[in-house]
This record gives sequence, structure tokens and C-alpha cells, in this order.
Amino acid sequence: MNRSDTITMENEAAANTAVPLPQTAALFALGSCALLNVYATQPILPDIARRFGVSLGASAWTISTSTLGVAVAAPLAGAVSDRFGRKRVMVVALIALIIITASCALAWNFTALLSLRFAQGLLVPFIFTAALAYIAEEWSGRTATTMNGVYVAGTAFGGFCGRFLAGAAASFTGWLSTFLVFAVLLMLVLALAVFCLPAERQFRASASLGKSLWSVAKGVRDWRLLVTCFVGASLLFQQVTSFTYLSLRLSAPPFTLTSIEVGALFVVFLLPVTVTPFFGRLIGTIGRTRAFLLSQVSGIAGIALTLSVHLPPIVIGLALSCMAVFAGQSCATGYTARHAREGRSAATGLYLTCYYLGGSIGAVAPAPLYAHHGWLGCAVLIGLVALASTALARVAWRETVVDA
Repeated sequence: MNRSDTITMENEAAANTAVPLPQTAALFALGSCALLNVYATQPILPDIARRFGVSLGASAWTISTSTLGVAVAAPLAGAVSDRFGRKRVMVVALIALIIITASCALAWNFTALLSLRFAQGLLVPFIFTAALAYIAEEWSGRTATTMNGVYVAGTAFGGFCGRFLAGAAASFTGWLSTFLVFAVLLMLVLALAVFCLPAERQFRASASLGKSLWSVAKGVRDWRLLVTCFVGASLLFQQVTSFTYLSLRLSAPPFTLTSIEVGALFVVFLLPVTVTPFFGRLIGTIGRTRAFLLSQVSGIAGIALTLSVHLPPIVIGLALSCMAVFAGQSCATGYTARHAREGRSAATGLYLTCYYLGGSIGAVAPAPLYAHHGWLGCAVLIGLVALASTALARVAWRETVVDA
């Protein structure tokens, strides 16, 4: 046995050992910061509309601008990560995100807020793409699948914290000040990333930034990856549409919930925090395609429950839908990272672009449908999108081997 074979066996053994708690905590925290800011304005759209004298439809652009920023930067973020390294890119992006997030508290008009929200979105993919590529490279088999689930669970926790804190701040201290709280939380994430996440062992830098960008172009010609990108777009479309327009429905009669009450509903984001890591193991047991089908059927059932005129079934349905989206996200991101043997971060960046484009569309495109047909129209649209993504995923993933 030669030296290279020995190194390979050692790397594979290290990749499949139990992951230390500090590393797990760091990856969970990195996942949380990815969604901490992006959807923070979702429960407080009426407050934003009143504060800046804009319509409810216009206030939804505080969501779309951040998701659009993610979509624009994602391909470049993947290429930069492939060239300069995973941990280095995550740390630099976190520092910049802390500065921009704190600046949001100083927004003097609606245009300034939109500009800062767009800047926040530009920085998020540098964390997201590098983290997913880090997981795919540093671990393998079921360990990689489980750690991917931990990271996605972190995004769910961040989604809850961002929405809940924004809703609470709007009721007590004013929603702009909540961005200062987010900046402090991001500092804690930065500390975990710097001190608890070890440097890459398996990373191999691309020859040049141009070569990394070329990997993105190659991904456009990979039909399986493109289908997976559509799946990702459909998932965030479902989530953003459901939470945005259900928030509006619950703020209006007969429910007439306050901002903090609407924000409290986002506690359902804590459920995927516990469920998603176990779902990652389920993927390894029953296969990615079957697991995704299970997630989407559960999501459609949840959306059906939200048609109730009573609050408890709506909350249960929202919880099912939320868990389904994050479970499906675990399937899609895991497939993307394992499918792309070269330029993993670039492939993840392409996926992330489509994922957040789906979120941008979900924030504003259903507005006319909601205006004319109410929540029922949005619910039907979500169901159709879920069915389409399930059918396409079944075709694209059918010949792939389940991660062992």
C-alpha cells in the first residue's frame, strides 16, 4: 500500500467519525445566520408600510430585495469559495454582514432600507455555499448527510429567531432596533466559526477564479442539477408565499393578530430544528426520492389545513408546511453537493441562486392572486408548485445512489 492510499484511508476514516460538539454547534450557528436577517421583515410588513408611507405590496420588497441579493451573488460566492477556501470566505462574509446589519438600524427612508437589505442578501451566499461545500468535503456517507441536516436545521432556527425578534421589537422598542440585536448574534456566530470550526483538510483550491466561474457555466448544462435548482426554487417559493400571505391574512379580520402575535406563530420554525437532522438519516434509509415525496405530501396536507377559519388548525398546517420545506431542502442541498464532484461550491451557488429567486418570486408574485382570491388562491398555487417539483425530482434523482 502506497502513501497516497494510506492518506486516503485516513481521510475517509476521519470523515466518518463522530463529529465533536463544538464543530456541530458552529455549523448549526452558521446555518442560523443565513436566514436570521433575510426574512426578518416578514411579520412586520404592516408596520413598515405605515412607517414609510408605502403600500403592503411595496413593503414586501423588503423581503424580495434581500432574496434577490442572494440570488445575484450566489454564483460568484461559490466560485470565490472554490478559489480561496471555505472557512476564510465564511469569516470575511460574517464580518461584512455584521457591519451591514447594524447599519440597517440607521435606515432613514424606504430606499435606504431596501439598499441595505439588498446588501445583506449579497453577503449571505458566501456563508451558505462555503458551509455546504465544507460539509460535503470534510465528511462522507451518513455523517455528511447528518451534518447537512444539522446545518439545514440551523437555517430553520435562524428563520424563527429573525421573524420572532422582529415581531417582538415592533411591539416594544420599534422594529429598526432589532437589527442591532441581529448584529450581536452574528458576532457570536463569528466567534464560533473562528474558534470551533477547524481549517479544511480536504479542500483543493481551483486553479483560478475564472476556472471556478466556468464551473457555474458547466452546471447550467447539467440537466439533473438544473432540475434540482428548480426544486430548490419551488421550496422557498412555497415557504415565502405561505408565511407572507398568511401573515397578512391573520393580521386582518376576523383574526386581527398583532405584530408580536404574528411573530409568535413563527415558533413553528423550531420544529424543523429537531426534525431535520433525523430526516437526514431517513434519506439514507429510504432514499432521497422517497424522502422528498414524503416531505411534499406532508407540506400539501399542511397547506390544506391552513384553509380553516380557526387558528389552531392553521398553526398546525403552518408547522407541517414549514417542516416539509426544510426536509425537502435537506434532500435537495445534499443531492447538489454530492452530485457535483468538481466545483461543489459553484454548483451550490447555482442552486442557491435559483432557491432565492424562488423566494423573491414568492414574496411579490402571488400578491394579485391574494388580492382577488384571498388565501385560497395562494394555497392552490403552493400545492401545484409542490406537485410539479415532486414529479421533476423523481425523474432527475431516480438513477442516483443513496448516500451510504
